[in-house]
Amino acid sequence: MNKKKTIAFFLSVLVSIGLLAFLFSQINTRDLTQTFQNIYVPALFGFMLFSLLGSGLRAWRYKWLLQPQPISWKNIFLVTFIRNLFVDLFPVRIGALSYIYILNKRFKYSFEISTSSFIIAFLFDFLTLSPILIIAVLFVGIGTTVISGPLMILISVLVFLGFFLILWKLVSLSDLILRTYTFLLKKTKLRNKKWAHISITKIRSTLQCLQEIQKKNIYWPVFILSFFIRLAKYASLFLLLFSLLRYHGVLFNTFNFFKTVLGITGAEMSSALPIKGIGGFGTWESAWVLASKLMNFENKLAIISGIGIHLISNLFEYFLGIVSLLVIYSPFYQAKKNSNSERNSPDQS
Repeated sequence: MNKKKTIAFFLSVLVSIGLLAFLFSQINTRDLTQTFQNIYVPALFGFMLFSLLGSGLRAWRYKWLLQPQPISWKNIFLVTFIRNLFVDLFPVRIGALSYIYILNKRFKYSFEISTSSFIIAFLFDFLTLSPILIIAVLFVGIGTTVISGPLMILISVLVFLGFFLILWKLVSLSDLILRTYTFLLKKTKLRNKKWAHISITKIRSTLQCLQEIQKKNIYWPVFILSFFIRLAKYASLFLLLFSLLRYHGVLFNTFNFFKTVLGITGAEMSSALPIKGIGGFGTWESAWVLASKLMNFENKLAIISGIGIHLISNLFEYFLGIVSLLVIYSPFYQAKKNSNSERNSPDQS
């Protein structure tokens, strides 16, 4: 690692250790241990089921966006699980780029096809966030939390309009970025470099792939699918939260799904931090505790549930992702051969 990466790594370690040490100092570790020992298994299985459902819907969306290039369900599930493994390991969710890397390097899909499908999926992930947040605020009730309901609705609407505009004008914006990039290369006299020529070619080809996706007129179906992907995620974490808190006397009929949505969204905002804990540990839990307090959550339960949710959900995704990596890089898994056979068999798409 170079000096900057080394410094960033050690800062992340310090952030994780510091924040986790502070959180653990606020609770009795015996309470945390007993919470894990008495976890409500039916709800835990419910979490796993909805988590797998969300991954299945995400894989379906990728499969859809990659058309007319076919890919088997087996391969796209493996790619999706690996993407889920890496997505939270790095700041600003850049671990999601592992989707492009695995498709391109292991399954031999072109960089342009992989990147264009990733970009569309990424935009729809954010486009579907705002409607769910608005619904959550309305169901929780304006004025019933410390958070300003009207302000959250206003921000959600603005975010939705922003990403809608980007998606609507994506081809034009991409073309503008390409022309600006080419202009800067000319001005800095780097245009004739080999890497500059390759990068321009790649961006231009990706732009063509984005145009092809846009011509399919599948945005509404993809939006609906993306909406259910996000719902499955919130449902899985809601059940995981209940599995942890049932031991503390929390009853299911008194549990508020939409408050959980607001709390989880607040916690996930920590992924935008340039420096965060290793795997998000420390920063995610701290953000969850802060969001839970704003939702009038008891401090001890907020810390215990934050640690539990993040640890269990990450371990589940790490397990699936690591197994998927072992599968596709095993000598018995001929990824290139499988990929080539898929391309020659349109019926598999």
